[in-house]
Order: sequence, then structure tokens, then C-alpha cells
Amino acid sequence: MRLTKIAAVTSSLLLTAALPRTAQAWDDSANSAAAASSYDHPRAPLFSANELSVDLSGTYFAPERGLEHLFETSIKGRRGTWGGDVGINYFFTREIGVGADAIMSDNGGNFVDAVLGDLIFRLPIGDSGFAPYVFGGGGRTTDGIWQWVGQGGLGLEYRFTHRIGIFADGRYLWPQHSPDALLLRAGIRIAF
Repeated sequence: MRLTKIAAVTSSLLLTAALPRTAQAWDDSANSAAAASSYDHPRAPLFSANELSVDLSGTYFAPERGLEHLFETSIKGRRGTWGGDVGINYFFTREIGVGADAIMSDNGGNFVDAVLGDLIFRLPIGDSGFAPYVFGGGGRTTDGIWQWVGQGGLGLEYRFTHRIGIFADGRYLWPQHSPDALLLRAGIRIAF
């Protein structure tokens, strides 16, 4: 039931955020075709400095027995929980930014299970739309026991346009008082 609610909220946020951009893209289609064929208007890069973006994603959270057992994790088992994530990122330069995430899992506990902050380093690959990234930081878990947590991970983003992309990443969590955990995310990223 809770997973259904998370999916419904995520879908409605996604549609609400995408509708104004779709209308703008439709109105500007003639102008963008003219700009693409003109040498007077250079094509802007897909990733830029001073970029604000919002993440909407699905998550899988699984407890771990230590970093050495990381690749024994299976999402088919009943060890982990599915959920959602809402995040915000700001890039000072094309490569360096900060981010914050609110993690929500379908585990029967608090609505928000963790709030995490990251320092992000991404490396856009030319005009391909791909940008691998690494990140690290910390935060606070709010479900079960309140505790501090350290984290680090890596991911990959693909931009279809200057505003819309998809991403997938994985992070390893080191909580203060409970077992380590793995958090996988995949979703959409909307840049402003």
C-alpha cells in the first residue's frame, strides 16, 4: 500500500514538472530548428555551470554484512525494501556540485527514512549526453533509530535534452549504530 502511494506521488510530481517544459519545447520547435541550422547560434552544452536539478527516483535499500560482501546482494530476495527518493542538486561548475536527498522506503516506518547530503564530481563526455559521476557525504537516518551515516557512491546520467535526463547510481552507507547498507536509485533528473 505504501509503495503504491510513493509511486503515485512520484508520478504526479514528474508529470507536473514535465508539462510546462513540454509546452515550451513545442512552441520553440521552429526556432530551435532554425538555430540548429545557423552558425550564428552555437549549440549550448548539455551540462553547464550554475545548474539546478531535481531528482525523482525509485530506490532499493538492502542491509549489508560489510563492504567485502557487496556483490552478494540480490534484489530478488526479501532482504531489502523498495521505495522512492526526491533530491535536489546544484552544480557550481560544470563538474562540481552538491546535492541533498530524502529517501523513503516501503518498510512500515517513518515516511522519510534518511536525509543525505553529497559532494558530487561529474565528468560529462563531450556532447554524447553521458556523464559518469562520483559522490560522497553524510546525513541522518530517521527510521528506527536516529543516527549519523557516512556514504559514498557512483552513478551515470544520460541527458536527452538540456532539461531532461535519466540516471542510475549506487551508494554504500556506513551508519553509526546499525549494519552497513546499499542504496540503489534509478530515475529522472530535471534541470532548470
